[in-house]
Amino acid sequence: MVQEPRQKFKIPVGSHILVKHLGYTHHGIYAGRGRVIHYSGFAHLFKKHPIEMTSLEQFSHHKKIYIRSYKYPKFKGRAVVRRMRLRMHENHYHLIINNCEHLCSWAITGIESSPQVFKMMNRLTTIGYISSVMSYMNSVFLTVATTCFALVLYIKKKLHDKAKMKLPSHVFFKNKK
Repeated sequence: MVQEPRQKFKIPVGSHILVKHLGYTHHGIYAGRGRVIHYSGFAHLFKKHPIEMTSLEQFSHHKKIYIRSYKYPKFKGRAVVRRMRLRMHENHYHLIINNCEHLCSWAITGIESSPQVFKMMNRLTTIGYISSVMSYMNSVFLTVATTCFALVLYIKKKLHDKAKMKLPSHVFFKNKK
């Protein structure tokens, strides 16, 4: 569940915060004193960056900040921030299996998850189906359908490979070295 903070609302330390952008949401953990720990990923103009601590203003780009709540968090408050600090400077961002949402859910629940990835996969599947039906009319739609299905298969393969390892992504990437 995502709740919208009121004006001048104090964000609790260890909160999973997010900012909505066009087509995706960016996630971080509030570390207190106006600072956020997050996986910057491609936030720096397509140049991959590590997990970092930035100001709340840099993280949000002056957009509205939302707080994601959890029914049964395994970790709370300062413990969440400590877990995030353990992974500071890690540079294994992957859009599908190790993104900023995976990191934040791991810090709070101990389990990496990204509902955003599954939503994207479902949207691509829908677009693919619609385009394949339309492909009888135009070859451009066939190209779109093929691309969407290929992306969905790639995402499923990445998720399947990660599940076979039964390791969190950050351990998966360390073991790959």
